[in-house]
Amino acid sequence: MKKSFLILFSFLMFACELNSTNEEIVPPNKEIPLTKLESIIKLYNESVFPLFKNYKNVVVPTDFKVDKDDLSINAGASFGHVEVSQGLINVTKKHIQLFALSHEVAHIVTISQAKIFGLQGSIPKGAITNDYKKAEYLADLIAIHLIKSKLNKEFSLLSTDFPFLQNLLGNSTFTHPSGSDRINDIQTYLENSISTNNDESFKINFLRIWKME
Repeated sequence: MKKSFLILFSFLMFACELNSTNEEIVPPNKEIPLTKLESIIKLYNESVFPLFKNYKNVVVPTDFKVDKDDLSINAGASFGHVEVSQGLINVTKKHIQLFALSHEVAHIVTISQAKIFGLQGSIPKGAITNDYKKAEYLADLIAIHLIKSKLNKEFSLLSTDFPFLQNLLGNSTFTHPSGSDRINDIQTYLENSISTNNDESFKINFLRIWKME
């Protein structure tokens, strides 16, 4: 009886040791892969949000909402939250996500930026370019200026992918300029920044867009 017990005990001990050696040990510092949603939220919190920290009088949103039914590449921002489409979440190009999110937050700070440049009131309507389209040009300008000034690596990736971005921005509508016009306007800022500097080019082009006819 004692012999049988010892054999059984030894077998159980061996089985426990065998099982323990077969278990996968996860290193304590190993990162768990993020979901696509977690990844874009991290991008927003770590890269987009800090771009706008100098706008002290503006509350930049931090809450996220997702439109899971929208598979287009789209986003929006208000003073309460940021809303992203499932299509934007699915994009594998982080620099495109960065620009899209920065553009939307730029809408929120546009009037504050205008006041810094001594401009008052809302965006004026032009005889040719309405205030909706001006708002898009201005948001593009703010976004590209901040990215170029503060995120060199991301700007390099974005600047080489303008054809993709132009196609993404699409055709002209009543509220949005065409992708080609928007990229051309961004290029104007970039060319001016070579002959002057980022900040001076930003101011020149902001005032130019604001006063467009």
